Amino acid sequence: MKVIALGIAALAAAGPTIATTPAAASAITAPPCVVEQKYYDRAPWNGSNGFWLSRAVHCLINAERAKAGLPPLTRRIATKHPLDAAAESHAVAAVRQKWWRPGADSHTNPQTGSTPASRVRGAGYCPNPRSWAVSEITYTGWGGSGTPKAAVHWWTNVSKAGHREIVLSPSLTDIGVGVRQGAADPAGAGASQAGTYVVAFGRCQQ
Repeated sequence: MKVIALGIAALAAAGPTIATTPAAASAITAPPCVVEQKYYDRAPWNGSNGFWLSRAVHCLINAERAKAGLPPLTRRIATKHPLDAAAESHAVAAVRQKWWRPGADSHTNPQTGSTPASRVRGAGYCPNPRSWAVSEITYTGWGGSGTPKAAVHWWTNVSKAGHREIVLSPSLTDIGVGVRQGAADPAGAGASQAGTYVVAFGRCQQ
């Protein structure tokens, strides 16, 4: 039997309030993604496929935005972007500490006290802004549910906790993705095909 532990969305902002309901618009075409189809249905493995799985998450999220008539989110991967660094560090900590029990706050590290806002600012995102915003969504699953497709499906079609609204926010523009092998919930410790996903979203006006 598969078991999934899932995080609750969090939002922090400075400056104008983020709109979380996309404006009515006709569907647009998602930007092309150079990711083999096999990566959408694979769980992380020893970090060797984490790069491609993170790209799969980005592609799937942009596809959902395209269906809603929203522009794609930008991810700069030539060098480590602060949003990627923040998301990756949180995924690493979550798998190591395994505090994402049902009902737990998956966004606040109980050992360091870090939050989505403190992580992205600490990584160097949007210094000295006129306005900025950051949001984060999390997911961990195993037993066949530790894949990018499972994570994005849950965020956009299952969760009632605000994940879909963040994915489809018209005022967020940037994205960073962290992927780690293993479960962040102790119930999934040692389970096969386990994956933990953290997505950091941002908007920066300087």
